Amino acid sequence: MKNYNKLLSILAFTAVTAFSACSSDDETPSVGQGEGKMGIALVLKNNSMNTVNGRVENSNLTIEKGFIQIKELELEVEGRNENGDFEKEIEIEFDDIKKITFNEFDRSVDFFLNIPEGEYDEIELELDLIDYRNEPSISFEGTFVNDEGASTPFKFEYFGDDIDFEVEIDADDDNYFRVDRINNPLALFELNAINWLRNVTSTEMNSAERTNGVILLTRNSNSSIYNKIKQNIEASSEIEVELD
Repeated sequence: MKNYNKLLSILAFTAVTAFSACSSDDETPSVGQGEGKMGIALVLKNNSMNTVNGRVENSNLTIEKGFIQIKELELEVEGRNENGDFEKEIEIEFDDIKKITFNEFDRSVDFFLNIPEGEYDEIELELDLIDYRNEPSISFEGTFVNDEGASTPFKFEYFGDDIDFEVEIDADDDNYFRVDRINNPLALFELNAINWLRNVTSTEMNSAERTNGVILLTRNSNSSIYNKIKQNIEASSEIEVELD
């Protein structure tokens, strides 16, 4: 993986970890195999520290709602246990597609990963997206306000499974973090989608084609703006987080 190791990247993933002796919540589903448990919480946000009053700096664009759809997780882990050092690849496919929506703290999308007990120095987590039931893999809607103050709604839709979100979690220096039945690390991933609109200009949006009063940003409509947003997502879909 590329080393993005900065929380101000275009795609801002934030990992917050808590290493306490906590027991798993019976109401939180578990996926995968193994006696170790690692909690995963996913939050999709439409603002970040790179914005002012919910807007991208130097832009007239806001996001009001949206979602991503996840079909499976792929993990590559490195660690050690009583048998020595190990490396494993783990693929976890959900029984139902997980739909993560903006700013909704829905407990149903939280889950525990069941992985082998041991001490870990690196976990690489890949979220594989999918379009499902005629809904896109990535979708968001918002408002464009031109220099005269006139508002126009816009909608972005990406169909396909070529974009994956990847996070690399490393232990600090030569340390390890333990995952077992008692020690359940919690990782909170916040995806700040407003930054996907970076470098989309007012001039482009003013000139964009309208469909029933809406600026549609799809593969076949306003494709130049669509491709710019898609490239923003692709260029920033990896980040490395080092645990203290």
